[in-house]
Amino acid sequence: MPSDRDIRMRIRSVRNIEKITKAMKMVAAARIRKVEALAKASRPYARSLTQAVRRITAQAADTVHPLMQVRPIEKVGVLIIGSDKGLCGSYNSNLFRNTLPELAELPGGKPERLVLVGSKTRRYFERRQFQADQVFTGWEPDLDLAGKLADLCTEWFLSEEVDEMRCFYTRPISTMVQEPTWDRLLPLADEPSGAPPPAGCLYEPGVQEALDRILPNSLRIHLHQILLEARSAELGSRLRAMTNATDNAEKLASELTLEFYRIRQANITTEILEISSGAEALKG
Repeated sequence: MPSDRDIRMRIRSVRNIEKITKAMKMVAAARIRKVEALAKASRPYARSLTQAVRRITAQAADTVHPLMQVRPIEKVGVLIIGSDKGLCGSYNSNLFRNTLPELAELPGGKPERLVLVGSKTRRYFERRQFQADQVFTGWEPDLDLAGKLADLCTEWFLSEEVDEMRCFYTRPISTMVQEPTWDRLLPLADEPSGAPPPAGCLYEPGVQEALDRILPNSLRIHLHQILLEARSAELGSRLRAMTNATDNAEKLASELTLEFYRIRQANITTEILEISSGAEALKG
């Protein structure tokens, strides 16, 4: 049976852990609000850019830009976005568990080109003998990283090293719920807007030149949105994990405190009995 001193040490240890998890919970909550604000602020620009692409392609239906060219899918490039740090619950394990079967179904049973984002992502897939062409660690969801990823995808697609680029990541359903998913990055989808093309629009120096400038930027913005969603999902998962850890630490500390008082009461009772027995013995 543990002594009251042992119980006190355990309570102190649990309380220290509770302070750490509570601090991490507060940091995650603050960071997730910041990332969600960035994602919200960038959505109007992303929508406007998509509408501009649709207007241009609708007016020039006979023009097929190389980034929109659909080819038979024989070689697929894959981008996987995970986290650099742990303590985020099942965020990474759910993503990797859902990604592996998708990779096995690719032509040849593996990706032709592979980009890994996050230290946890690299460690997981390198242990399973996947050879990454590019690895990005210590990443932040900024336009600089989105531009680098977009350049890689564009280079491989235009050189026909891949016929399609896919991105596997986790998106937030709500602050506390996340879902692994994937998006097709290339070829860019030519989705009709449902409205007739605007009449009288002129593009200088021309439609092809306009698409040459807009489409690469559209891919970069799409990747930036994905990075923001992935980071938001990571922080949401960490917030939930730290909330559960803090609650469990509080519950355990309460149970240990009750145990401490029970042991202390038992010790006091034993001491009283010993004193009473000694007094009775002296009287006799």
